[in-house]
Amino acid sequence: MQGRIVVVAAAGAIAAVGVACGGDAGGAQSREVLVDYVHDEFAASFLAYFPRDVTLRPGDTVTFRQEWTGEPHSVTMGTMVDEMMAVISPLIEEYAELPEDQIPPEVFEQFEAAAAKLPYMLPDTLEGGPVNQNVGQPCYLDEGAPPEDPMQPCTDEQQEQPAFNGRQSYYNSGFIPYTGEQGNTFVVPLADDIEPGTYAYYCNVHGPFQAGTITVVGADEEIPSEAEVARQALAEIEAATAPLAEALAQARSVETATIFGTEVRKPFAGWGSEEPAKIHAFIDEFIPKENTVEVGEVVTWSFVGGHTVSFNVPDYFTQLSIEDDGTVIFSPDALQPRGGPGHPAAEGPPPGEGGEGESEGPDAQESETEEGGAPPGGPPEGPVAVDAGTWDGQSFLSSGMFFDGTYSVTFTEPGRYSYACLVHPHMVGTVVVEEA
Repeated sequence: MQGRIVVVAAAGAIAAVGVACGGDAGGAQSREVLVDYVHDEFAASFLAYFPRDVTLRPGDTVTFRQEWTGEPHSVTMGTMVDEMMAVISPLIEEYAELPEDQIPPEVFEQFEAAAAKLPYMLPDTLEGGPVNQNVGQPCYLDEGAPPEDPMQPCTDEQQEQPAFNGRQSYYNSGFIPYTGEQGNTFVVPLADDIEPGTYAYYCNVHGPFQAGTITVVGADEEIPSEAEVARQALAEIEAATAPLAEALAQARSVETATIFGTEVRKPFAGWGSEEPAKIHAFIDEFIPKENTVEVGEVVTWSFVGGHTVSFNVPDYFTQLSIEDDGTVIFSPDALQPRGGPGHPAAEGPPPGEGGEGESEGPDAQESETEEGGAPPGGPPEGPVAVDAGTWDGQSFLSSGMFFDGTYSVTFTEPGRYSYACLVHPHMVGTVVVEEA
């Protein structure tokens, strides 16, 4: 089910799960929900909120604290989201752990029909379309839906955040940036007149599989303490981490493997767990982190998940950023190949058999961006083999975003070359090139 209908846009110690300030004795309370998670033992991205449900009273506050793994996120709420999740949550509960071929076709139809009523932030970006400004930017509506034109953001007045009263039709953080005045934080004050009940929220980048709820109880009822909320978050993080740690250990112990139906060979760019789970997470690691070759040898990475292999990376940039006027844009350098052949329309040459020539520097694959900041073209669909040819260690060289397939580089000069994934900043590796 995940493979068909989840849009994936493409490390703090577990014990350090934080809680927001605010005492437990009387007055308005504040509780914290983590968005994603940075693990201290290996790099990973968790398409989840921790804890999945938090209980509060009218007048209290929820602070969504984003742990930056490079994955963009939002917190999107409102009656439109409640209606969508009322259909989708039972389907996930019943079918998410079944193989796709065992799920009745009508389940996919129900899921897709419900999800289609709300726009995604990045519905076409991976194929070259722009970021949808109607939901990439904040939007708070008492009634109705976001603008039908994806390039039209909500008005300035509609971008002013009110307290959440449970009656708004659409209540959306927009893209939560990793830095700036409100970097990695989205604070939701609950209105004094919000009715007791359960209110759904989800990420409009990754879809309804990344979702949670806020349970509002009466003003005189007790709620879990900050410590209890933190313990619940920790338990959910540990449950999501365990299958990833097991899968990573297995990946480190083999030279070849079959994962998600694809045969791969080390070095691996990314990894994951095939164990069915309702929390979706993946490993942001190069396996192994260091490879040693001789001058003239080729290194071929096998991709598992949405990553890049990038050398001589410029100063850090995120795949999404916010311009001064509020426009959310996709960085061309994060998605597009640089210094080598572009994404092929069909399968490329076999790895190690030469490419289109040597890297010609960071401008070799420069291309104009479309309106809204999206680069034309996108990651190839299905496994492909791309050979970047020879590289002397002097220029910006990047595979561009791959979800599967292989990327090969032939190293012509001795040295120690660090490389990284441009999407996931904790994902780094090294190639050591020795004289033959």
